[in-house]
Amino acid sequence: MTRHVGDLIREARQARGISLRSLATQIGIHFSHLSKIENGKDQIGRKALEKLSEILGIDPDLMLGEAGHQERPFRVLGNVAAGVPIDAIENVETFDLTRVFDPQDHFLLRVKGRSMIQDGINDQDLAIIRHAKTAENGETVVALVDGGEATLKRYRRVGSNVVLSPANDQMTEMTYPAARIEICGVLAGLVRTEVQ
Repeated sequence: MTRHVGDLIREARQARGISLRSLATQIGIHFSHLSKIENGKDQIGRKALEKLSEILGIDPDLMLGEAGHQERPFRVLGNVAAGVPIDAIENVETFDLTRVFDPQDHFLLRVKGRSMIQDGINDQDLAIIRHAKTAENGETVVALVDGGEATLKRYRRVGSNVVLSPANDQMTEMTYPAARIEICGVLAGLVRTEVQ
């Protein structure tokens, strides 16, 4: 079972004999906020984490890596142009999906098929889905039809019907009475797993 970053902060603070109030003052945040962080009820910002790590003598990336859902967060090494070439400058930073997409509010689904390829969603990609029971017109959703298999499609409500549209000109949209559709989530991000 993975530990929350707050547990690691509390353990390091207590091991050094620093009070909650004292550490919060040194970091520049309110002690109640630090208490919430330690109890897993709030998140710590990057700047506060860097100050805290300096005070406690802990590598912030190591702390996030140990507490996160990955053994090591991904490293973003810099920028690359998709248009006009730019200087390749290495500027290492870590990237942990859990810092962007809260695992309590999101889940992953592996995409099967090519119905959403014109939206850049390819077969075998991992769709990052935000838990939701409702959706706005135009959003890409995970929907159940008659409680059956889940499908990833663009959502549109038209009167008492729901239209589920593919992003592939070779496929047709499907219209159902709204009572037959259950929204399970809304697309929030995508992890490309294969080069197309």
